[in-house]
Amino acid sequence: MAREYPLDRSAGWQRWPTPLLGIGLLVVAAVWLLQARLALGLSTAFLAGVAGGLVTVSVPVGWAVSRADEPITFATAVTLSRGAALAVFAGFLATGLPAGRAAWLPAVLFAIAAGLDTLDGAIARATDAISELGGRLDTEMDGLTVLFGTALIVAADLVPRVFLLVGLARYLFVFGCWLRRRRDCPVYDLPPSQLRRVLGGLAMATVWLALLPVTEPSVTRPVAVVVLVPFCFNFSRDWLTVSGRR
Repeated sequence: MAREYPLDRSAGWQRWPTPLLGIGLLVVAAVWLLQARLALGLSTAFLAGVAGGLVTVSVPVGWAVSRADEPITFATAVTLSRGAALAVFAGFLATGLPAGRAAWLPAVLFAIAAGLDTLDGAIARATDAISELGGRLDTEMDGLTVLFGTALIVAADLVPRVFLLVGLARYLFVFGCWLRRRRDCPVYDLPPSQLRRVLGGLAMATVWLALLPVTEPSVTRPVAVVVLVPFCFNFSRDWLTVSGRR
């Protein structure tokens, strides 16, 4: 059953600056580290990409926090830190994959954003701090991680262009559900599925493999196709379920 929220959400909107400030500070610290400690000479285009990534991450975070009446726990803070890694990762969407000593950075940042998905859940269970807010933020970060990652490896021609469907699938699905509700069509609940999580993990693993500077496109292209087919098939089956056709 969907959770009911109070009509007056002004208190919720007053809570969103705190997590967004935390993400912003992490992004500034990461950029400073790359510039000052690693002397990478970050370009204006890279910084613009980071700013764009920060804005993109901030939108779902602000929406989720404003609608929740739950505290931000340590596990939730770990989830939010995934957003900071994604914002810095977005800098490479503006400049393309780097060369030289920075060649490993996209893979490292993506591994942080994807790997913390396991850590935040483990912390929430260990501290008995599982919350609806944490689950919602986790879902949003998963979607953005796959979207940013697929966009970069497609732009770098490391996988077939059709693989971008993996990154767009969730957003097309959400838009389709929203459109059905706007048209007063029923939207049915999805049953729990372990396969859904496995395929999401395979998608992230494929992106990370492609980002590794030691992996050739001759390897990543066929791997991407193998992952793409069941991934899209499962999303199509889920769509038939929520639309009542299955």
